[in-house]
Amino acid sequence: MEKKKQVEITKARFWTKPVVWLTATIICVILWGSAFPIVKTGYKLFRIDNSSPDAIPSMILFGGTRFFITGILMILFTVITEKINPFPQNKVQWRDSFILALPVTIFQYGFYFIGIANTSGAVGSIMASTSSFMEVILAGFIFADEKLNLSKIIGCCVGFIGVIILNVSGDTVVAFNWLGDGLILLSALSTSIGTNVNKVFVKRNHPRLLSGWNFILGSSVLLIIGLSFGGSLNPVNAMAWLLLLYLSSLSAIAFALWTTMLKYHPVAKLSVFKTLIPVTGTIGSAIILKENILQTQLIVALIVVMLGIYLVNRNK
Repeated sequence: MEKKKQVEITKARFWTKPVVWLTATIICVILWGSAFPIVKTGYKLFRIDNSSPDAIPSMILFGGTRFFITGILMILFTVITEKINPFPQNKVQWRDSFILALPVTIFQYGFYFIGIANTSGAVGSIMASTSSFMEVILAGFIFADEKLNLSKIIGCCVGFIGVIILNVSGDTVVAFNWLGDGLILLSALSTSIGTNVNKVFVKRNHPRLLSGWNFILGSSVLLIIGLSFGGSLNPVNAMAWLLLLYLSSLSAIAFALWTTMLKYHPVAKLSVFKTLIPVTGTIGSAIILKENILQTQLIVALIVVMLGIYLVNRNK
């Protein structure tokens, strides 16, 4: 028992070193930001066309395949590096994995993979960043040390003003697209719920095994839904599978790092760095998808949302 306690103290010291958690956080931000344009590229390589009647089931199947592989990679990595039993150790841990799979995998990515196909990569990355506001607001009601204050409230207002700017066209008509922007917002809400639930569950679970099993269980549901409604993956060439493997590896690395850090740091402390996700997503969309990001409306919305996330998460 004493040895186990000492090991945990050693891990805590490692993950609270500024050079460690800052580097890990920046890696997560870059990986998550790059996912937006790469998912849209993946749809092209797997011949998933919005005009096709089986488009939505195929998108869900694509997402389910990606995160099933992600879960396997996370568990394999953990077992190989730590030489531990890969399965949850009791009914409570199995239950935690099932519960976490609902907001983190089934709802978050069920909404995400449909939404990102119906909006641009740049807009999608900005809309998804609203999860930072939602995470901190929810944390304020759940955790005693993360109460809401004036700065957080003002930050939320500023951030959502940025989202409004993004969705107002030149003739002041709201150009909000429910199948695209709306589903990305619902995905962001699911993300925020999952982050806070995760913060509770990692106290009694191995963080990477918890994430791995939540991905496997949740993605299995997505796979069943996608296949049941006629979804299919038709790769153009081998590059399509390599891209899917990259997306799976990206998620495995990012979630393994993020879930581990949630065990040792407050939600708000980490969430402030999510300010950079829409930046990396927007730049990635310009590079990979050749999207025009030099639009006044897009730039202003990006700056306002970033300011909102900073205000929500800044320390006194």
